[in-house]
Formats: sequence, structure tokens, C-alpha cells
Amino acid sequence: MLSSVDVNDIQEHSTNSKTNDEKECRLSKRLCYILRYGAMKEGLEIFEGGFVDVSQMMELDMMKHHSLEDVLQKVETSLSHRGAKRFESKTENSKTLIRACFCRNFELSTYHEGSNVPTLLANCLDHITSNINMYDLEDFPDEYLINKMIHRLKRQKKLNNSTLRQLLVPILEHLDLDGVYVTEGTIKLIWRSCPNLKVISLKDCGYVSTDNLMEQLLKNLPSLESINLCACKHLTDRTLKALCRYSKNLRQLNLSWIRTMSEKAIIDLMIKCTQLKHLDIYDHKISPEGRRCMVDIAKPRGLTVVLKGLNDQQVAPANPCLMLPNFGLTW
Repeated sequence: MLSSVDVNDIQEHSTNSKTNDEKECRLSKRLCYILRYGAMKEGLEIFEGGFVDVSQMMELDMMKHHSLEDVLQKVETSLSHRGAKRFESKTENSKTLIRACFCRNFELSTYHEGSNVPTLLANCLDHITSNINMYDLEDFPDEYLINKMIHRLKRQKKLNNSTLRQLLVPILEHLDLDGVYVTEGTIKLIWRSCPNLKVISLKDCGYVSTDNLMEQLLKNLPSLESINLCACKHLTDRTLKALCRYSKNLRQLNLSWIRTMSEKAIIDLMIKCTQLKHLDIYDHKISPEGRRCMVDIAKPRGLTVVLKGLNDQQVAPANPCLMLPNFGLTW
């Protein structure tokens, strides 16, 4: 039987472990934010290749509760869910530089260099996005600025059906709704309002992405080249057939974290989508025969296939976390 002292020790150990886990989780999130897209916004210098001086980073307020040793250890040990390194480091001119291995998408600083004075562009975007319902952007000619507004509202967690109705306009060719709460009505608005879309990410929009809706989307957006359907778990072989039928320009496709699609339908898609250059099916269960078939299809076409355990150097990427190149970009 445990004494009261033993029980207290166990509880204290459990509390300390939980506190340490929470601290490590916060550190990982902060490193991802800074090294993937927030470095310039936080006023850090970006070196060639997306590297950041770790000593400069440690001066940020958000890092004051973390030690340099903790940061460097996290850089060396942090792995993605696919087992790939999230970060890497190097020493150059007596400086320790670190960067994210993937998903880098640095934002321009919203302040004038060396000051806390917001730029005119930042002020204008703040005003417009704060009063978005007052603006008619139907014929606005600058896709880059529209996507800046979408990205800003998404970061502020203010991107919803109401704001999207104002921002989904014909000029858009790239649309990233990764993790945004959208409805069936929003998806319909996409193909009605953005007929020229070439790139779309619906990652983690599985609650609304059905075969019927995807079939209509693909039918009405024939110019799509890059599609991210990661974690849209209700989609089946019917969506793959629709891709074969309507997406003749498809070059990049992410189907990871979907367990409702058959091996046969995936192979059929690889055969029929002749422009396809990158296919992510990382966690799909594919038989040895199916893997051999996929390699035979992919090799002569230079098609990259991301699949756990696939080691063929001519087909599998060296980094299993390779992202589709357009996803996440601010246009």
C-alpha cells in the first residue's frame, strides 16, 4: 500500500510532467510560427534559404520563458507526424542559424524597417478587412491583395461565410481554406464566383466535403491544377472518378488521411490523369502488388508519389513531408 508521501510524490511528478509537456508544446508552436511564416513580421532578419539567427530570435518576448538550450534541443529532436525533421540548424560566420524544413511562407513585416510604425499597405488592409462588408470587390483586379486579405482574416480567425462572400471574386486563381469553417453554400459560391481557380486547398474541411459536392466543384472548375483534400474523410472512389473525368489539367493532388478510397481507384486515377506530377497518399494501405504497379506507372512520367514505406528513389521524395508547392502561399 502506498503511503501519503508516496502518493504526493506521484502527484507532484505527474503535475511536473504535464507542465513540461505543455511548455514543450508551446515551444514547438512558437518555433513553427516564427520559422514558417512569422519571422519577418516579428522583425527578424531572414538569411538565404529561410534561416534565422537563433540568438536574435531569443530576444523576442514570446521566447522569454524558453532557454537557448531548450530551443536547440527542440530543433534537433522535433519530428512531424510523418517522422521527418521539422527544423534544422547550421553554423555560419560564428552564428547559429535555424529554419523550418518545410511549409516556409514568410510574411512581409507590417512595420517600416526599424520602427513600430505600420506601413500604409498594412493600415489599408486592416481598415478594409475590419469593414469588409462595406466593399464590393467583384471587379478588383489584384489577386495578391485579395489573398492577403483572406490570409489576414484567416490568421485573425475572422474568415467565415460572410467575409468569404465578399472575397470570393473572379480574379482568384489560388484559394487556401485549410482549416477554415465553411458550409455547403460556401463551396457552391467558390465555383460560381471563382471560375478561374487553379489551386485550392480544402484540407481539414472534411465535415462539408462530400462526393456529391466535390463532383460539382470539379465539374465547374476545369482549370484546377493543384488540389489538397487532406483529411476530407467522407470522400470515396466517386470523387476519384470525378477527378479523372473533369480535372484534365491536374498536376498535384493530396489525398492523405483519407481511408475510404480503394487501391484500384487510386491506380486508375494515376493512369487517367496524365498530367499528374505529385500524388500524396502517405497513409493509405496499398498492397505490395499495388505499390509495384504505382512505381511502374510513375517512373516513366516523372510522377512523385508520397506513400509511407515507399523507398524507390525515382518515385518517392527524399523528404516524406514534401508539400504541394502552391499550398499555403500568399498570393
